[in-house]
Amino acid sequence: MLNSFKNFKNIFGSTFSTSRASGEFLLLKTDYGTVHVEGDIIRRIVERTRVEGVNEVKNIIVNLPTDKYPLQIRFNLIIAQNYSAPVIGANLRDAIKEELKNFLNIIDVQFDIRVAQINQIVAPEKKKRRVR
Repeated sequence: MLNSFKNFKNIFGSTFSTSRASGEFLLLKTDYGTVHVEGDIIRRIVERTRVEGVNEVKNIIVNLPTDKYPLQIRFNLIIAQNYSAPVIGANLRDAIKEELKNFLNIIDVQFDIRVAQINQIVAPEKKKRRVR
């Protein structure tokens, strides 16, 4: 019974997670050794990159690079109202590319960005004056 519960958790455990990035990939190989990067580091860089108009970045999935495919990053955005989704997506993509270039010297990255929600701006309630 307990083993069947473990299998159930293994099957559905990663299905409902909000972000995934597992494994590592070779970043640099020299005569002195190699440098590997965990996929979780890429996810953290995406999470901490800020652009005006982006309220939240969710469901980050990092597909590690192979010989045939570059690094692929997919995520959903929650943006603020009155911002252009294509402009915000392009600005965030460019900011993430810059961070990856500066920290890890990664240049070749593909993105799949989806706008999942547009948050409404809630106007602050005006104070009512008391008339005497």
